Amino acid sequence: MKKLIAKTQNGKEYLHSKTNAFFVHANGKKIVDQLNKVRYQLNKNEKWYIYDYDFTQDFYVNYKIYLSKTGAIKSKLLN
Repeated sequence: MKKLIAKTQNGKEYLHSKTNAFFVHANGKKIVDQLNKVRYQLNKNEKWYIYDYDFTQDFYVNYKIYLSKTGAIKSKLLN
């Protein structure tokens, strides 16, 4: 099932960044946990969060994020 991973502010999870957003098909929880653990591109009051898919997200999301076979987190441009 397709999900969205995006950067958001703590306490305002209903809002998310449209520039820092990725689609994920599998391992979404694991990816979000790892991104938050290493605080990847996060400011003081931000975190990565996983959202349910909504067709309107297709208009602004250009990348998908996934775990490679080696366990590294990678992103790929959507076609």
